[in-house]
Amino acid sequence: MAQEIVWYGAGAGTFFVSAVVFVWFAATRGSLGSSFYYLPPIHASVAGAAYVAMALTAGGQLGGSVSITTLRFADWIISTPIITYYLARLAGVDTQTRWLAVAANVVMIGVGYGFVSISGSLRWVAFAVSSVVFLGLLYLYVKTFARTINTATATVRSLFLSLRDLTVVTWSLYPVVYFLGPIGAGIIQTPDLNFLVAILDTVAKVGFMSILLVRYNSVETFVDSWSVAPAE
Repeated sequence: MAQEIVWYGAGAGTFFVSAVVFVWFAATRGSLGSSFYYLPPIHASVAGAAYVAMALTAGGQLGGSVSITTLRFADWIISTPIITYYLARLAGVDTQTRWLAVAANVVMIGVGYGFVSISGSLRWVAFAVSSVVFLGLLYLYVKTFARTINTATATVRSLFLSLRDLTVVTWSLYPVVYFLGPIGAGIIQTPDLNFLVAILDTVAKVGFMSILLVRYNSVETFVDSWSVAPAE
């Protein structure tokens, strides 16, 4: 349990530092009024708050009022749709497709929570449904978004592909980890599962923001020159 407190505390610190750095970046080199700039620190702050709560829960300060699993999925049902929305905005897809992707993301996480919170055969029904919705979301990422981004500049396409590929790879590992975990095949035990999920969370979220920070010229291009709609 002490190890888990360290993991969650380190995760929270990493998310909050990333959020602060990105706010500075947005204020000095971008525009805090644009969703391209204010969404990344919001999604990192949501994750940071969830990880603080997980650390407190693991340490017993919050008692048994809420589980670490519930806190984790509460984080995901807010932060992961922000990533999906961001990718949709960057790709320049129409509003209907954008919100369809966000809705699919929410359903995927919501039904996924059913997998970890219920028992019996319904658990595997939830896993199957969540996986199918995830595949549909991947189709939007890989096909629908990609078709639209083809009209953008080379730098914007490259940035989108980097962010999308990071998201696809990391998110694809979550169901594998849970399938191998204690409520699935039982190969991965709870402490290891929590550690792996913390690593995946950090790579997926902080990696996303790091790519944006490193690729500043592309960010400047899609906000100032290419975006098909006014920055929200």
